[in-house]
Amino acid sequence: MDSARYVTDVPYARRFVRELSPSWLDFTALICGFQPPARNGGFAWCELGCGHGVTPTFLAAAHPRGQFHGIDLMPQHIEFAEKLCREAEITNARFHATDFAAAQNLSLPRFDMIVAHGVYTWVDAAAQADLIRFVDRHLKPGGLLYLSYDCLPGWAGDMPLQHLLQTLTASGSGDSIARLDGADRIVTALQSLGADVLRLGAMGREWEELRRKLPPSYFVHQFLPPAWKPIYVAELRKAVSGIGLVPVGSATVRENVDAFTLDQPARELVAAAADPDLRELLRDYLLMKRFRRDVFGRKVAALDQAAARERICAGTFILSHPQDMAIPFSHPTAQAILALLEKGPAAPIMLAAQDHPIDALVSQLIALAAAGRVWPVAADADRDGIDRINAVLRRRAGTADEIAFVMLPSGMAIEREER
Repeated sequence: MDSARYVTDVPYARRFVRELSPSWLDFTALICGFQPPARNGGFAWCELGCGHGVTPTFLAAAHPRGQFHGIDLMPQHIEFAEKLCREAEITNARFHATDFAAAQNLSLPRFDMIVAHGVYTWVDAAAQADLIRFVDRHLKPGGLLYLSYDCLPGWAGDMPLQHLLQTLTASGSGDSIARLDGADRIVTALQSLGADVLRLGAMGREWEELRRKLPPSYFVHQFLPPAWKPIYVAELRKAVSGIGLVPVGSATVRENVDAFTLDQPARELVAAAADPDLRELLRDYLLMKRFRRDVFGRKVAALDQAAARERICAGTFILSHPQDMAIPFSHPTAQAILALLEKGPAAPIMLAAQDHPIDALVSQLIALAAAGRVWPVAADADRDGIDRINAVLRRRAGTADEIAFVMLPSGMAIEREER
């Protein structure tokens, strides 16, 4: 992929994305009735467009029996990731500075999980096709693919803002941040003069506040890639169906249960559509969806309800950091789960011996996860690897190589200010 097809002069933010973790993807598959990839004897995981490699490095530290690979176009991202691994003595992560086309010819294993966060709708059609071909070549039968992307109709209102920013920055001078700053002054002036078309979308309505709150690199990578184009869910489903993948569910847990997001009349309207792709499109219109975290599977086996429910309860969970108390949970089983997890990571299946039925445990776990109160985590996260990562993070605090996250004993990571 030619670097002109993407923004390469400003590094991407250094972030850990929890939805890319094996435990989160396993949970997504299970609550949607599918068999997650077997990981007893080790597994292989790959991120396409891995940025600075924070997520694969952290996950490799927590899962020493896994093989983790990161692929990214920008050499400075890969250099950062490799240095982080060396400092933390992480030996089961490999990084590759290349594009998706050339990556198809790397000597790589077949992967149980391939993930691409915030990449697909920021690259052009050729790069999208290269990504799909990579998945076709490297995803195992039974494997999962995670793709997050900007979607329509939610982004429709911000398209005039995006078009104007790209037009203004194309003729500006300096690096991407300098050109963005110049464009920002004109956008702000137009808004003050009554150009209400620039306030139709959520980004435009909150433009000044977001510019103060978020780093310039966010806007550079969100708006300035020349190929950036939100898509409808059916477009992506068509692309992955061409290589034999089927929809599994959403890594945004609440979106797997219509009762959490739609009222009764809306649920009835959606349910009346016979075609599953049309049902998903109708949901997106009702919710004005702007961003999706879709999970697909290759020859994934369906689980019977009893097996799926038992495996959900047997998984390990933690309380989220921080706790969002906006949604109260008064159900006795939900209260029992929260009380159990206050003591540390645990498998709620143990509550079945205390007169909490499996059905209640499952429904309350999904509700708690959908509300962001609990997270699925690894049952056997490696404390030594996590400690080494945290030691590096402490040494780097306040330096140019800072990563503002801390790893938890469960293998999850949170932003430092969240503690």
